[in-house]
Amino acid sequence: MRHNRTPSCAALFDLDGVIIDTRAATKEALRALVLAAAAPVDSAALDACVMLPPVDALESLGVPGARQAYRDQFDDALSFAIGKLRVFEAVVSGMAALAEAGAGLGIVTAQSRNRLRYLLPPEVAGLVDVVIAHEDAPAKPAPDGILAACTRLGVPVERALFVGDTPTDVRAARAAEVLAVGAGWGFAGPAVLSTEGVDVLLTGPDQVGPRVLRHLGGRLIRPAITL
Repeated sequence: MRHNRTPSCAALFDLDGVIIDTRAATKEALRALVLAAAAPVDSAALDACVMLPPVDALESLGVPGARQAYRDQFDDALSFAIGKLRVFEAVVSGMAALAEAGAGLGIVTAQSRNRLRYLLPPEVAGLVDVVIAHEDAPAKPAPDGILAACTRLGVPVERALFVGDTPTDVRAARAAEVLAVGAGWGFAGPAVLSTEGVDVLLTGPDQVGPRVLRHLGGRLIRPAITL
C-alpha cells in the first residue's frame, strides 16, 4: 500500500464483483467441499448456489455440517481454486489513473483479511492506501467501513465516492453520504443498481477513472447519471 500522501479526494471500491470476479473460483471451492462430503455434484445446482453465502450454499448442496465444513475447509478450497480468479484489468488501470489524478484509493470489502492474501491482486495492493476488511467494521449496508476509510485517508465524505455492484453497496454509500457509484458489470447488474438509486452508473470497467470525480459534491443525483 502507498503511504505519506495527502489525497484531494477518495475513490473507494468494493472488491468482489468490482475489481475481481470470484464466481468461478467459488464454484470450484464449493465443488471440492461437496466431493469431500461424498455428496452428489450437480453443476446446475452449483451455478445456482454460487451467489449465496458459502454456508447457505453448502447446506443447499447437501453437505452435512455445512457450517463446520465452511469453517474448516472453505478457505483452503478457495485458495486452491484461485487460478480461476478473474481480474477486471480495466478497473485496475482506472484506479491507477485516479491515483495519478490525486485521489486516495481504498477498498471496503466483506472478505476477511486472511483471504486477501490471495484475493487481492498484487497490482491493486500496490495502488491502494487503505483496506477495510470484514474484521475491521460492521458489514455493509452499515456505513462504518466507508467512513473508516475516509477517516484514514483524511478526506471528508463530500469528497469521497464508493464504487459497488450490489444494492447493499449502494445503501452503504448513501448511509455514509458519499457518492454512490454503481459497477454495472458486477453481480447485480445495471437495472438493479439504477432501481436502488445510485448517483452515477458505470456500464463497463473501462469507465473507471478520473472522469467520475467531476460528480463529487453533487449529493443525491436523481435519476442516476450513466457514463
